[in-house]
Amino acid sequence: MGFEQVFDALLLLFSVLYGGIILWFTLGLIKAGRSHIKYDVAGVSTIVRQSVSVVIPVRNEAAHIERILEELRVQHFPVTILEIIVTDDFSDDDTLKRASGFASRYPQFPLVLIFPNGLDGSCPGKKSAIERAVQIAKGEIILCTDADTTRHPRWISSMAGCFASLQTQMVLGPVVLTHEISLLQRIQALEFLGIMGTTAGSAGQGFPVMCNGANLAYRRSAFIVTGGYAGNIRFRSGDDQFLMNSVIRKFSRKAILFNHDPEAIVRTEPEATLIGFLNQRIRWVSKSRGYRDPVVIGVGLVTWGVHCLLLLGILLGIAFPSILRLSLLLWVGKMVADLPPVWLMSRFFGEKRLLRYYFPAQVFQLVYVATVGLAGLLLPYRWKGRKGNR
Repeated sequence: MGFEQVFDALLLLFSVLYGGIILWFTLGLIKAGRSHIKYDVAGVSTIVRQSVSVVIPVRNEAAHIERILEELRVQHFPVTILEIIVTDDFSDDDTLKRASGFASRYPQFPLVLIFPNGLDGSCPGKKSAIERAVQIAKGEIILCTDADTTRHPRWISSMAGCFASLQTQMVLGPVVLTHEISLLQRIQALEFLGIMGTTAGSAGQGFPVMCNGANLAYRRSAFIVTGGYAGNIRFRSGDDQFLMNSVIRKFSRKAILFNHDPEAIVRTEPEATLIGFLNQRIRWVSKSRGYRDPVVIGVGLVTWGVHCLLLLGILLGIAFPSILRLSLLLWVGKMVADLPPVWLMSRFFGEKRLLRYYFPAQVFQLVYVATVGLAGLLLPYRWKGRKGNR
């Protein structure tokens, strides 16, 4: 068997596996949309009595901190069972000063500020900031988000309502990229719909493979029982993914669900520059060295493999026309397979206008997934003034 035949067979195998995974996730996405829990805040005292601690890890978020605190102040959720914790990751701007000023203006607002101090053992990093918050949190439910996000007034109610079943230990919330201006930002926003499709679809099938720390809830007891980030604290990224994997190992995959409720949506902005985007994705990939879940590893390898083989097949097409024909055919097949979950999520988020950028997004994705998937394991990155190691 010659090189062309071996390459074609490998490309066909990965393409079939990838197509099967996407079809499976699409069916799970449909299932998640049909089974989501609609939560009525008026019934909070009888449906869910758990108190909630909203945890916001921050580093240099002076431009956003007062806005998100005001959003949380007007949430439709009983303030008697609510706590907002701003836990600082060694900011060197006015983040905590502005948060303290907000607390002074609204003394009845249940705001707790955590000031780190390297002298008392406080360590830098988002995971450490979250751990410091969980240690003092009074809420039975921990609801994590980022300062540079916006949400619906019923966000807390919607996420908390998913814990009506004692079996539920973690809830994955929907996140969407908005306020995009450039073509790069629109491509990011569209691609992120696919990421959310994978998040919701895999959870709908009972095999969650992704989550997002900008909208993530879990029982405080689950964090403590699993040991939190023990064993993974060395990775700058992955506060969401590693904890989800720990919950799976301790409580089973059925303990995790996706909240398919529009009122639970958290919105954030895409990266403004290509360098910022690449740094972000390299940071995301860098944590994969710590993955242990075979489902997560398998899905990741198949996804990266099919993009690498398709890109390589197109490049090899200069010398091997038969490889080029098969690569282009299977690339079209991949675009067809990717479309249903992206379309479903565009409808859910009200972002159908982004579908006009579907083809350029697929071209961009083919190149960046193949290259960043490898770069994330080899290259350092910069994020919020810090350099991540390989």
